[in-house]
Amino acid sequence: MNKRTQLGEVMETTCSQCGSRFRLAERELRKAFGKVRCGQCGSVFNALHSLKSYEGELSPDHLQRLRAQQDAGADGKPRELSLHEAMYGTERRAFFSIGPFGWFVGILLLGAIGIAQAVYYQRYHLIENPRYQQQVVNLCRVLPCDKTEFASPEQIRMLERNVFTHPIADNALMVTGSFSNQAPFAQKLPDMLISLFDIQGKLIANRLFTPAEYLLEDQGRRVFESGATVQFRLEIVDPGTDALTYEFEFY
Repeated sequence: MNKRTQLGEVMETTCSQCGSRFRLAERELRKAFGKVRCGQCGSVFNALHSLKSYEGELSPDHLQRLRAQQDAGADGKPRELSLHEAMYGTERRAFFSIGPFGWFVGILLLGAIGIAQAVYYQRYHLIENPRYQQQVVNLCRVLPCDKTEFASPEQIRMLERNVFTHPIADNALMVTGSFSNQAPFAQKLPDMLISLFDIQGKLIANRLFTPAEYLLEDQGRRVFESGATVQFRLEIVDPGTDALTYEFEFY
């Protein structure tokens, strides 16, 4: 048969790990459902297992004094703690008393920060992959990013290209056209590679041109915005009748 313990107004219990003694009131003990945390060693124990009535003499304000009780003096006696300290520890242990949910939130937060750091430091490589572009763009709205380092040549679309005999110079060709930035972000102006092939598809000649060489105006321009169109013009040596096809690539 289970025996029911009759609780007095002020009770006393002892930590099962380190032996620290606590004074607590019946009302406070019921709120804690008997479970308390030792502010001395940090272990959680059931106060009901060693509960007994406190037999010492207490002043009229003993309940307030229980909550504000300090360390024992220099006589070496075990420390007596209030129920608040026993349940939640001292101020130095407050960090370790946040509970499982607090730890879970903290781990998620640290994980999110770690991912954001990885994306930020790899942003100039990740921006080339459409899968990660929006994340990089969102991150660069709050953190500094250099647009001249962003490049996605696969998202540059050639709109028009023309190759014809130069109207003035002998043995020369005029190359004109336009391209646009289809990426959802501003990127650096690309270098443009023009390759010439014969009827059998054999490469005859090629050359890489920089923006300063192919831009019609503002040769110092380095970036073009998302959706922007760029006009270009080049003058190249005529390779003769062997050159039948031309190929344009961006880098």
